[in-house]
Amino acid sequence: SDRMTDGGVSSGYGNFDGIEKGNPPASAFLRVEADDLMESEFEICGILIVSTATERRLLMKKTLFVFLLTYALIPLVMLKSDLPKMIYTIFLVLLHVFILVVYFYKVNIQALDPDWKSLTARVLALIFTGYLLYIAARKKKGSKRELVHTCIEMFIICLIHTVVLVLLVMRVRYKHGDKSG
Repeated sequence: SDRMTDGGVSSGYGNFDGIEKGNPPASAFLRVEADDLMESEFEICGILIVSTATERRLLMKKTLFVFLLTYALIPLVMLKSDLPKMIYTIFLVLLHVFILVVYFYKVNIQALDPDWKSLTARVLALIFTGYLLYIAARKKKGSKRELVHTCIEMFIICLIHTVVLVLLVMRVRYKHGDKSG
């Protein structure tokens, strides 16, 4: 319940003179919790992998989305031999363009790596995961396959997609005093 105080409006967002009753200021919608900006890090071979709570939540949402999309493909994969190749191919291309949009949504590529060495390692890892996806996609799939085998293959593809998502979200930092680069 809004109430007038000293010529301003109190809407749970504090007193704001000149704000219409019931309309919170724009800053109320842009409020970010301090915990969301706190970076957490873990170390791998002397390199710190850094992310904020917001980035980790976004990673989880993207991962869930990729899992759901991948498993939604199972009926299409099972019917592959019954569908015209052109329709199947167009659908897969559109799906993968959409997944690329999901991959890069809210990714600040410039903030990921502090130098060329870590950028090169990230790009090589992305190429390797792309190769793994290529190998997984080449496996014979279709209506002759058992549903269980197809689900297991899709799970492996999801795991590889998750590695790609992690590579596109987690930032690299060196320990203080390390002058690598």
